[in-house]
Amino acid sequence: IEIAYLNENIAGTALAASYGGKAMPAGNFLPDVLMANICKHNVTKFPYEIARLTQDLAGGILVTLPADQDFRHEVAGPLLDKYLKGKKGVSVEHRRRILRLIENMTMGRNAVGYLTESLHGAGSPQAQRVLIQRLMKLEEKKKLAKHLAGIE
Repeated sequence: IEIAYLNENIAGTALAASYGGKAMPAGNFLPDVLMANICKHNVTKFPYEIARLTQDLAGGILVTLPADQDFRHEVAGPLLDKYLKGKKGVSVEHRRRILRLIENMTMGRNAVGYLTESLHGAGSPQAQRVLIQRLMKLEEKKKLAKHLAGIE
């Protein structure tokens, strides 16, 4: 559920940035800058948590899974198939493939595209925080909080 929440949060802020945007005189479309930067900032954080949760769900076998050639070995292969069985109806081959996908996306060659690009692909997270700070209308929010609290 947490992984879905994180993914949907990114999608939701992207939609909010689009929804709050406006057409410009030149014919282009400018998304809501605050929401766009919140979305970009989420993208710099959430994939790392998704990767951590996915690795946690996969367990230690993620880093101890024998090589593909070991599964083809005439002696070791049948033993690996026997002892690495999991849920009924899920083949060891399918389990291995999912584990290799998780490994590739969170630790392997595709981690560069998934994790590193998430962190720096849309600019520095600090630049996003600066824009969020500038656009968040903090004084207006303080006035609203005081009003709700009956202070002013």
